[in-house]
Amino acid sequence: MTTPEVRPGLTRERVSAFADAILAIAITLLALELPRPEAANFRNLSGFLGDHISTFVAFAVAFLMLWSVWRVHHSLFDQLDRLSPAVLALHLPMLLSVVLLPYATSVFGQASALAEDSPGEHALAVAMFAATEAVLLLCQGIMIVLVLRQRLYRPDTDVDRLGTNAWVYLGIGIFWALTAAMSAWSAELVPFLWLATPLVGSGIARTIRMRRTLAARP
Repeated sequence: MTTPEVRPGLTRERVSAFADAILAIAITLLALELPRPEAANFRNLSGFLGDHISTFVAFAVAFLMLWSVWRVHHSLFDQLDRLSPAVLALHLPMLLSVVLLPYATSVFGQASALAEDSPGEHALAVAMFAATEAVLLLCQGIMIVLVLRQRLYRPDTDVDRLGTNAWVYLGIGIFWALTAAMSAWSAELVPFLWLATPLVGSGIARTIRMRRTLAARP
């Protein structure tokens, strides 16, 4: 099979390298946004860290989500035969959410420390963080769907695995979008729901595998 000629602006390697750079910068900025104690606070460092525990939790969650998206994006591009304008265009909202995530993480951490004094602002910060994550995850899932529907993958690609990844990221993205909406009613509960993200992903993957097994039976 002859590989179609690559159109200008759709070079797979250049798009992948650009996305890698943006993700790497965003992960670095996450650490730069972490609070640092003043000289006087070093006398009570444990108290300072305790007062900002929500910020460090938000950092850990955002870091793991960016790492997960980078791994899937990297793996996806290793399996691509070519790009399409739709896949390229989808990088705009995806990378926009990536660069906004350090800001949303910082706002969430600071607002959580003042949750009792400003519950409305805390709910808004939770919704902002969850919505940013939701856009990122949904874009990754939709990108895999486009690759499958437009048959942009190489002949030796495990299509079933790509399909599973698409459903997992779409499902987790919807889950995070729902938590963003829930923040208006229970902003304190929402961060605990985020901890269930791995369970949501594994549950979706297991359900898909079971359905395929049942469909393959005579």
